[in-house]
Amino acid sequence: MRISLLALILSAVLAGCGNGDFSDLKAWMASTGNDRPAKLEPLPQVNPVPTFQYDATNLQDPFTPRSLTPTGKGGTQPDFGRPKQPLEEFPLDALRMVGTLSRPGKPLFAVIKDPKNTLYTVSVGDHLGQNFGTITKITADGVDIKELLPDGNGGWVSSKANMTLTEENSR
Repeated sequence: MRISLLALILSAVLAGCGNGDFSDLKAWMASTGNDRPAKLEPLPQVNPVPTFQYDATNLQDPFTPRSLTPTGKGGTQPDFGRPKQPLEEFPLDALRMVGTLSRPGKPLFAVIKDPKNTLYTVSVGDHLGQNFGTITKITADGVDIKELLPDGNGGWVSSKANMTLTEENSR
């Protein structure tokens, strides 16, 4: 009895939903397609990329070890046998030129300060910096330095550097 009562209520509910008039749905479907934008243009034609044929027959094998011994190229090489001077312990940018000394009839000397606040007097030909730097010229305004840098192929390249006079704050 309960099942038949439940079936009767369910059929009454379903009968109320099915009046068969779908005119509003049909009107909406008809108007939806009318307001869309014009037809899209087709995508541009893609040009094919030319192919590349890799030929490594004349190239050096990147996985074979290279020799890092000097090949003698470049001509200039540092003197590894000479004793190091005290200012060669520090990189060039850690050193400061703080003054000059002059004597009548003698060449000009530069006063260089290291990071440990030790003062050194240097002249043309002295060495400083970690790149085999040699002082080539001393003026009242600065010091010209020639450094030797490895070129990556076992040789050495000469490079110029300059250290200018800096004012020290008195403490």
